[in-house]
Amino acid sequence: MPFLTSLTSRQSQHIIVPLAIVWTVLIAVSGLWNNYQAHQETEEKARVEARTIFEHNIAYRRWNTMLGGVYAPISDTNPPNPYLVHPNREKRTIDGTALTLINPFRMTRQAYALLKEQSPLASINRTVSLKPLNPENDPDPWERKALLSFVDETTEVSERTTIGGVPYMRIMKPYITVQGCLKCHGMQGYKVGDIRGGMSIAVPMAPYLQGAARTQKTIVVSHMLLWVFGIAGIMLFARGVRSREEKIAESEWKFRTLSEFAYDWEYWIDEQKKLVFMSPSCAHITGYTQEEFMGDPGLLFSIIHPEDREKFRKHMEKFRSPQHEEMEVRITTKGGQVKWLSHGCEHISVGDSFLGRRVSNRDITDRKNLEEQLHQSQKMESLGMLAGGIAHDFNNLLTAVSGYASMLQKKLTNIDDVSRTYIDHVLTATKQAKSLTSNLLAFSRRQKLRPGMVSMQSVVDDIAVLIKRLIGEDIELTATTTGIEFPVEADRHQIEQVLMNLVTNARDAMPSGGAMTIRSNPVVLGAEFAGQYGAQAGNYMMLTVSDTGCGIDEEDLQRIFEPFYTSKEKGKGTGLGLSIIYNIVKQHRGFITTESRPGRGATFKIYLPAAHRDEQGKDLSMISVTKKPEEYRGHETVLVAEDDLVVRIFLKDILREHGYGVVLAEDGVEAIERYREHRKDISLAIIDMVMPRKSGREVCEFIRNSGRDCKIILISGYTRDMLADKGVSDAGFEFFQKPLEIDSLLRVMRSMLDAGAETTQSR
Repeated sequence: MPFLTSLTSRQSQHIIVPLAIVWTVLIAVSGLWNNYQAHQETEEKARVEARTIFEHNIAYRRWNTMLGGVYAPISDTNPPNPYLVHPNREKRTIDGTALTLINPFRMTRQAYALLKEQSPLASINRTVSLKPLNPENDPDPWERKALLSFVDETTEVSERTTIGGVPYMRIMKPYITVQGCLKCHGMQGYKVGDIRGGMSIAVPMAPYLQGAARTQKTIVVSHMLLWVFGIAGIMLFARGVRSREEKIAESEWKFRTLSEFAYDWEYWIDEQKKLVFMSPSCAHITGYTQEEFMGDPGLLFSIIHPEDREKFRKHMEKFRSPQHEEMEVRITTKGGQVKWLSHGCEHISVGDSFLGRRVSNRDITDRKNLEEQLHQSQKMESLGMLAGGIAHDFNNLLTAVSGYASMLQKKLTNIDDVSRTYIDHVLTATKQAKSLTSNLLAFSRRQKLRPGMVSMQSVVDDIAVLIKRLIGEDIELTATTTGIEFPVEADRHQIEQVLMNLVTNARDAMPSGGAMTIRSNPVVLGAEFAGQYGAQAGNYMMLTVSDTGCGIDEEDLQRIFEPFYTSKEKGKGTGLGLSIIYNIVKQHRGFITTESRPGRGATFKIYLPAAHRDEQGKDLSMISVTKKPEEYRGHETVLVAEDDLVVRIFLKDILREHGYGVVLAEDGVEAIERYREHRKDISLAIIDMVMPRKSGREVCEFIRNSGRDCKIILISGYTRDMLADKGVSDAGFEFFQKPLEIDSLLRVMRSMLDAGAETTQSR
């Protein structure tokens, strides 16, 4: 996984660079500190040597003073000291040799003169005083400054400086007057304990600086080696860290991929019932984002359906129980939709330590709906069998009643009018009872179908003529058929009965008048939409009956197809009309959907599968075109991006039938590739909103940013609200919900293309 390696490489660089900088700074500081210490030690060694010389000199001078001086023969190199005031400065021996007194100062001076002859870098030793008897003892500026500092009781002055351009360590210590000193210096007014001058010693620094240079080189080399070894260690450490980071990043990537692309909604709760993880799939199930759940943990309970909250609360009371808990619970999504969840709660522990629970929620709304439909179907089948048996026996009784009544009517020719009226009422009642049993037989599916190739458009056209008298003048009727249709193998009489029953219900829902619409149009159903109703994907004819009446509330909507259930007033309905419709549609392998809200009317849509072959065995898989309005035809090229094969082929056939060129794509990535190949030719794109690899919205944005004025129509099996819940918007584009109404689609296409052409001409 190169991107993971690149990611961890960048992360390890964040470790290497700071560590390398810190290590470099430490080595640099250590080197500077060691050099500084070496420098200080070098100067301290020179001071120690100077102090040692001072102590030696003091010892020699005290020895000289203790003996009262030393006499030596007078010579050219040892003349009498003219600055020495002493009564016994000169003496003669018995043999007449002239001797002169050598005081401590002169002895030291003569000794260092000999030392200088032996070594060019010998130490310099001078005796200086602010009141010298000998001019040679005048201090230089550095020595004068040092002598003046002794006034403040300073006992030593030292400094590294130069003499004649040569580096020296200079040190000055004071001379303290002792009793023996008064013999020569008492005449100057000194007393015992007075400072009468100082000894100035200068030690050459050259030998010490050479040693310091060698030490500095050693420090630099050793620190460079330490730096190299340290950097190598950091690199090895970073390599180990990067290896661990790659493993962690790979593990995190696998977990993140699993959690982000998982269909189920998962979350984790720790032992303190604190929410610690929420999978991104929460958004497409609940409508709420990760951030919303993490910011408001109470949302987990508040979205539970009010009727299931007590059950969920009891479930949470067993939070620390080691058993695996499973339950089915309803939630209310952010958009107000009620969904069923399969809720699994797994106990998490390490050893004896309880760490919390992992929760997995699966959306089972579709499954519950199918279960409800199956239950409803089974119930209807059971009731149908009962109704069929009752109708059969009842018909036998009606046969006798109506037969005997007819016989009485024929034989009693001379009866009075009242008696004849009674017989007429009996016969009328038996006819109504016969109609009721006919409905019961239709409900029980015991009436035989007489199927044939039926044009749903002709059924709508014919029924529209009949029902105009039925519905009254205060209801506005609109009957619409398209220019194309699929032939349906059906019992025309029963289909007409379905429409009549729906029209009658619509009329009764509008006692004060309103509008009623009957429409027939071909549609192609994908597997996802058809599967919700237990049907197969393919070509269908859709019959629609809608009204603007009082509507149906949610509770009644769940039961309207049950036999004998009616929301009408007593005596105004048997409750069998919609049940019969339901059974007739089922007999024709179709299904029916209902949309309604109180006060907003109702819409019933019946889907009947198209026939594949006619009565002569001719293939009818292609669309049967009964009308071809020229205004719907075109010559432009259309991109069709649809992942459902049946819908894709249907759109290809219908568009080519109307003169359009078609470019097909089965997913988002292929749609973009096909558009790049044919962008100069494509004038309009029909794009499914939800496709693999790239969504329809992403394809739309790509086309919009391509710089061409390509018209776009979005299609989807989801409603606009459902798409919004999934975070998908169709804003700025034409939108058609599946199943597609072909006539409307062709009309909108032509309108969009013509508008685009007019805009181009105006430019």
